[in-house]
This record gives sequence, structure tokens and C-alpha cells, in this order.
Amino acid sequence: MSRLVNWLPTVSAFIAFILTLICLFAGTQTDILPDTSILTIYTSNISESTELAGFYSVHVMSYCEGELRVNHKDFNNCSDRTLFFSFDPDAAIRADTGNVTSPAELGWPSAITDDFYAFRMTSRSMGIFYCLGAGVAALALFERAWWALRRGPRQTVTEVSSMMLSFTMLGISSIIATVIAFQFVKLVNYHGQEAGVTAEYGPQFLSLTWAATGLYLIGGTTGLVMVLIDRSRPPHGTTRDGDQGTRELSTGM
Repeated sequence: MSRLVNWLPTVSAFIAFILTLICLFAGTQTDILPDTSILTIYTSNISESTELAGFYSVHVMSYCEGELRVNHKDFNNCSDRTLFFSFDPDAAIRADTGNVTSPAELGWPSAITDDFYAFRMTSRSMGIFYCLGAGVAALALFERAWWALRRGPRQTVTEVSSMMLSFTMLGISSIIATVIAFQFVKLVNYHGQEAGVTAEYGPQFLSLTWAATGLYLIGGTTGLVMVLIDRSRPPHGTTRDGDQGTRELSTGM
């Protein structure tokens, strides 16, 4: 049982690392979880009479678009992924129409574009924090493998520091993603009500990112407790009062 507990921080960090990669790369291609988005914007009323996509799914490093079907979303295309990504509705609409028609002529509310423009730097920073969190988590896993070969499953201060740093980075990313999801849904639904443009946040993505954050916290906290317990134990062959070998000497005499 004690061995399983010793490996709990490592297992937590590994699962959190995988979830972080899913959050980071979801939607970078049409076959990589395109429906796991931060939020989705629906343009059904406008797209019925134009070449505009029926919806845009916004992700960390890209966006995907497609058409709404009866029971599912048909994803046609995803943008090129970039670490400093921020969704630009005007650019997406112009790309769909071949740059021959302005979004305003199609009935697209300019206020929605202004909302995304106002949050563009916040959106771009999100990908950086996800990459940092994943990178530090990978470092913690490599440290665990190295120390496991040298001294067994005991935790080290370096490993704990890496996991707590991953928790901080991913916590910031998750907060940004949550704020963007809920804030943009509110803004799009408000500014797009006359044009029939609506939005909804992605519960799958938010569940994944907060699950990863929680696992980093569990791993870091458990590892810290183990480090403190190891340091509180007396060295091998030392009694509680710190006199090494006293009891053995007195017995031999």
C-alpha cells in the first residue's frame, strides 16, 4: 500500500500531462477532438443565405468550422495552429467568402468582432501558459524516472516544485479559458441577438482543463507531504534522542 501511495504524485502528474496536451491540441485538425472547444459561435441565421459557415468552434491554438446537421456537427476545416492564437471573426468570415464581401454586409454584428479584439492579448497568453504547464510537467516526469532509478519511489523537492509550478501555470490557463468561455458567450448572445448569432461554452474542455489542474495540485500536495515525512524521520541507526548507536553499545556492554 505504501508503494502505491509513493507513486500517487507521479500518476497524477502523468494523467494531468495527458489532459493538458488534449486541451492544447484539441481542434488543431478536424480529426483531433474538434468538438472539444472553449466556446462555439453559431451563425445559422446568417449562413442560410450566404457562404458563411454554420458555426465556429474556438480552441486554444486554432478554430474549426463546419455545418450543423440534424444530430451532429459536420466539421469541414480547421485553421492553422499557432501558439499565439486569438480568434478573429472578421478574418474567418472573409476567408469563407473569398475576401469579396465584408462581414457587415452579411449582417455580422461588428460589436462581436470588437469584443474578440479587446480580449486578443488575453487569448494569446492562454496558449503560452498551457505550453509552460505541459513542459514543466514533462520535466517532473523525467525527474521522477531518474530518481526512481537512483533512490526508489521517494519524492524530491525538485519534483514537488515542478508539479506545483505546473499547477500554477495550468491554473492560470484554466482561469483564462473559463473567463473567455463565459464572458464571450454572454457578449455574443447579447450583441448577436438581433442577427441571430448565438454562442455556448464547451463543457468538455472546461472539465478537462480543471481536471488537469486538480491532478497537478493533488500530485504536488501529496509529494510535498511525502518529502516532509521523509525529512522528519531520523537517519538509519539513530534513536529518537539523536544518539546514534547508543542503545546498541549499552546492550553490548
